Amino acid sequence: MFGSTRNTITRSGKQQPGKMVIVDLSPGELLDPRYEVVPFRGRAAELRELDRWVDGGGSSVLLLHGPAGVGKTRLARRLAAGAPVRVVDDADLLPWRELHDLLREPDTHVLLLARTAGWWWSAARQRAADLGRTGAELALGPCPEQHAASFADACDRFADALDLPRPTAPAAPDPAAPDPAAPDPAVATYHDLHLSALAVVHGVRDPDRADLVRWLVSVDPAATDRGRLAEDVLAVALLDERIEPECTPETLEALLRAADRWPHVPRRAERLFAARPDLARTATAATLRAVAGLPAAAAAVARDVFDDARFHGDPLPAVLTRALLRDRDRDRHDDRDRHRDNDPDRHPHRDRAGGAGKSELAELHGVLSARAALAALREEALEATSLEVGLYRELTAADPVEHRSALADALGDLGLKLVAVGRDAEAVTAAEEAVELCRLAAAEDVDYAPRLVGALDQLSLRYAAVGRRDEALAAVAEAAVRCRDLAGHQHALFGLDLAKVTHHHAARLFDAGRREEAARTARLAVARWRSVAAGDPRFEADLARALLSVAALLTSCGLPEEAVAAVEESVAVLRRLARANPRDFEPELAGALGELAAAHRDRPVEAAAAADEVVLVRRRLARGGDPDAVARLAAALVARVDVAADGGAGVLERRSVAEAAVVLLRPSAVRHPAAVTAARAKVVGLLLAAGREREARRLAEEVLVAAGDLPHHVLVAQGPEPARALRALADELPETDELAARLVERAAATWRDLLGRHRAAATAFPEAVHRAAVLRRAQDHPGAADHARWAVLAWQLTGAPDELAAEARYADALLFRVRLCVEGNTDLDRALLLAHRAVEVLRAAGAPAEVCRGATAAVDDVLRAHADPEVARARPRASSW
Repeated sequence: MFGSTRNTITRSGKQQPGKMVIVDLSPGELLDPRYEVVPFRGRAAELRELDRWVDGGGSSVLLLHGPAGVGKTRLARRLAAGAPVRVVDDADLLPWRELHDLLREPDTHVLLLARTAGWWWSAARQRAADLGRTGAELALGPCPEQHAASFADACDRFADALDLPRPTAPAAPDPAAPDPAAPDPAVATYHDLHLSALAVVHGVRDPDRADLVRWLVSVDPAATDRGRLAEDVLAVALLDERIEPECTPETLEALLRAADRWPHVPRRAERLFAARPDLARTATAATLRAVAGLPAAAAAVARDVFDDARFHGDPLPAVLTRALLRDRDRDRHDDRDRHRDNDPDRHPHRDRAGGAGKSELAELHGVLSARAALAALREEALEATSLEVGLYRELTAADPVEHRSALADALGDLGLKLVAVGRDAEAVTAAEEAVELCRLAAAEDVDYAPRLVGALDQLSLRYAAVGRRDEALAAVAEAAVRCRDLAGHQHALFGLDLAKVTHHHAARLFDAGRREEAARTARLAVARWRSVAAGDPRFEADLARALLSVAALLTSCGLPEEAVAAVEESVAVLRRLARANPRDFEPELAGALGELAAAHRDRPVEAAAAADEVVLVRRRLARGGDPDAVARLAAALVARVDVAADGGAGVLERRSVAEAAVVLLRPSAVRHPAAVTAARAKVVGLLLAAGREREARRLAEEVLVAAGDLPHHVLVAQGPEPARALRALADELPETDELAARLVERAAATWRDLLGRHRAAATAFPEAVHRAAVLRRAQDHPGAADHARWAVLAWQLTGAPDELAAEARYADALLFRVRLCVEGNTDLDRALLLAHRAVEVLRAAGAPAEVCRGATAAVDDVLRAHADPEVARARPRASSW
């Protein structure tokens, strides 16, 4: 039946427009989808779906997945022939770091091919979203309706290629004999179909799949070296129980890749890994993901996987934990059923063993949640934590004293997982319940008081995230009082917690508009951090970070000199730490120096020295080419542009620095789109200063489009620099320039997206809307009145009444809207109330007398324009603000 001659062909079926490619292919190579010996057919619906994906624009990644041999590669090649798509085959075999680096590359579209989806893809999709890429997937299944035509094509093509007769049906066919020109109905994929066709061309009509693989090896021994064929050859060899596979990483991977097609392979693989768990130390992540589906093998390799540094951040530990958890849950249910069968009168609620099993199951869900979160599996981590909370609820209902604290801890973790997926309101509810449980536990056990402090602190953060400032302050104030009592009795044990809570208390006081108290509390927090670091040098880095945070708060409180002193102290601490450990602390030193340069904005010499040192440190850190380090170097150069301007540097010098930043950022545009946008905006401003207006305007239009395309999560992650850069660029243009208004409107939209995520947004957003109103008014734009109205509303929505009571910028927005109402003779009753309010705010703010007189004049302007000035003058000055 089996021949031994290695045939070759002189023509492949892969055609290009206007020519035929001439190569030599072996029988095994005829099956390789890259050569397309058998013409592509069908898949019209899938091609339309892929075309829509390509035409969708943006930066996208799509997973095309389906069983081995189903036609993924051929379909991807057909798409890539006419579209700018980066195709990555066998993407599920890539180590997660390589896959992550691939997603960072500035390709517009990335098409991943894989046999399975699962958690490796979910982790990749969620990491892609963090990088500004949208993610989608398309499942590819068999097309049995195409099999007959494809089989006939394959027989003809292979026969012609091998110079063999085309198979034909017998003149008088035996009804019991198979038709050699028809496909095996049991064949599931194109690969198996074409292998059958290749065998038929050689006169082999044995339908047994294993015999077909043996035949192929006999005519083409090199087939064992290639992809799926190598996997099938290995699987067929292992049908002989006397044969053991080699234990190289490549062979193990091939073995597990064949497991879904050959029923005996999972049993052989499970037996191998259960007997030799040490194989996990060299096996690939893809291999071990498949092993996770084999209960005995998964249990054997678990410890080695969890301890292996290769898999830190990889989805594999989470996949393996989920598999172990499912097995444990299955065993628990089996045991419960056996107990119930043996003792039908036994009530499950009295089953102590069952309760213990449920507690252990809850703990495993917590472990799964933690491991999933480390692999960027945020949605899966949330699901695991939700199940953990559900189990602890059941346990707490049966025994509150025993399980209440565990439920509180699980609820705290649930809050963090909800925040990670943007469900802040639900996180507040979870944190509130955790605090109530901790109160009950602390009332019964004084040793539980520290956990109540932690729960209150977390609740404060949750309240702050959704803008509930008063409640946030109340929660952290209670935490501070309780923590102070704890530290008073055991300072060595609770001094660190007291420093942290005091720091958070200062931030919440500032958010509530109580700036003097915030400044005093911030100073107290620094003193407590110094005490902690003096007692234990391990916390010196935390002291340095706290100093930077406090410096930002002090600056906002109007205490720039104290802020500079705090930043200088932080820099001094980090210099000392960086000398001892450059790898860990030089990046933080660079960040602190950048803050120092900004703090010295009124002292150009000191600012330039700090900015120059930032660039030097960032250059050292970027030598290895790490994209993050390069982006930070570019950001340092952009910051240096501003410092150079303050120091009187020329336009050409500053533009050279800015353009160098843009060049550095170009390769990492997908990963750092916000930084690229900010840097390019700087270049536009410098081109304008150099008189290159046409070039500047063309680049400005590109910057506006790029800024509008920035996803919300990118803005949250990468900060407000694009908004600041756009606003600064607008300020360099005349007020009558329409481009200036568009730049400010885009900056306002960006600040709006950052509300609740960045402290500066609460004032920067309404300021930008007001500025847009002013610019549109200067351009006689009909939208100026709407902008002015929205500016007032923005101030009222983002600022507490006591904060606005003395906010001069709010008064400016009020007076500008009053002016437009008077000019348009509209809404004058409301304008009169706003004008009175502006006068009150300016007086409370201590504005100069001439400014207050101008506001009073605005009241008179409204009265003169009013249809009935006497009635308007008598109207009470009351309104809800």
